[in-house]
Amino acid sequence: MFLISSSVHGSDEHGRLLRRTLMRYVNLTSLLIFRSVSTAVYKRFPTMDHVVEAERIGNKLKSFEKQSS
Repeated sequence: MFLISSSVHGSDEHGRLLRRTLMRYVNLTSLLIFRSVSTAVYKRFPTMDHVVEAERIGNKLKSFEKQSS
């Protein structure tokens, strides 16, 4: 988090949105890694639909799935 906030400069709206988006991707990546390693996290998020519901990332996930197929 500190690396992102120190690397992405700007106190304007664009910089703030860029930092926020990068942190969302970092959090999602961490969740996916923890989900594959931890049974407790896997029980909380057994499918990607549960992740989408909890994180409210539906539109971005759909576009990601289209790109990867």
